[in-house]
Amino acid sequence: MDFLEYFKNKNLKKVPGERLHFEQKTTPDLIWCVANVIYELTEKDKNLVFSDKDIRESKTFNSLMQDYFSKAPQEQAENEYNKVSSYQLGLLAYAGILEIVQGRPKKYKVKDQKVISFLSVNDLNSLKFLSEYTEKFLADNGLIHFFEQYKKTPNQDNHLKAKEAYWEWAKVNTGVRGDDRRHTYRVFNKIFNIYCYKHRIPGEDASNITSGPCPYSFLIYNRTNFRDKDMPSGMTRQQYKEDILSEIEESGFVETLLQKAKEAVRLKYGNESEIKDPAFGYMPNSGVHVHHILPKHSYAEFSLAKENLITLTPGQHLSFAHVEANTRSINPDFQKICIKQKFKNIKASLENSENFYDLKVFIGVLNTIFKKSLKEESSIQEVETFVNSI
Repeated sequence: MDFLEYFKNKNLKKVPGERLHFEQKTTPDLIWCVANVIYELTEKDKNLVFSDKDIRESKTFNSLMQDYFSKAPQEQAENEYNKVSSYQLGLLAYAGILEIVQGRPKKYKVKDQKVISFLSVNDLNSLKFLSEYTEKFLADNGLIHFFEQYKKTPNQDNHLKAKEAYWEWAKVNTGVRGDDRRHTYRVFNKIFNIYCYKHRIPGEDASNITSGPCPYSFLIYNRTNFRDKDMPSGMTRQQYKEDILSEIEESGFVETLLQKAKEAVRLKYGNESEIKDPAFGYMPNSGVHVHHILPKHSYAEFSLAKENLITLTPGQHLSFAHVEANTRSINPDFQKICIKQKFKNIKASLENSENFYDLKVFIGVLNTIFKKSLKEESSIQEVETFVNSI
């Protein structure tokens, strides 16, 4: 989805004292979480009016907060849940995706179901939205010059100039009281790092700039890897993942999202294998398994990506994709076959403007498998040249 085009005719200039433009808990993964709940609530009734309370009472929201973000149940962390839901709703309304139809208590209606559907897929889609939203917000509020100066020369001096400019702006346009800068600086951190991540320049870490490009981990709700949280001492991450997290994910919301992604790929290819060469075990009408090209137990960041999922016949899956039917093993030769076929299908989908696949995500899969550093901005022709060289 082209959010640069989407925001072209939007006005994000802040009216002092009105509307929430950004908060310390507006992050790509939280926007995805709340958008997922909104999509679920409004899928059958596009005109449904809903409230912050409806989001927080959703089983999906509570499952995500506990299973994915490793938070305590809502009754033990009510303030945290309130902030997570209300901040995302506020930002989505500011961006024109939701409409506020009632105040105190606020009630919302979806103005753009297509955007909500896109954001609800994963945090990478929400990151695309948040990146363009942030840049448009900075431009409309007269702050972009300071950020561009930092982009041109990313040093501590230009970083502090951007921070000071945001503070001066916040004193006029937000509910800042007195000279306490702490909250404003927390919000600045989120805005600054989104901008820096987009432009692959150093971000802010504890008021200092990083030594290299801002990492994605600086943008998300749980900077501490939630898969390491509460890990018993003496247990390796792999043991923890296999012995404990597997139980959470088999019954939790992550698994539900995975089944949705698998079903989408399965339906796209009509319950048929994407690899139809008899030399690789293809038999028509023999059923379908959806296979992770990069195994989900080792590469959780790609576990929900449709670009990492390929339909195979059960025979292809168990006899070719894995070694001796061990689904924790990968046959590297057949993995290359899968990559080549998957690229053909992704290319066809992109050329048909289907908005089903994301080339940047597929580039991430390629870089991970082949230890390469293809640029995210690589054209489809450049990716094709690389794939053909495998």
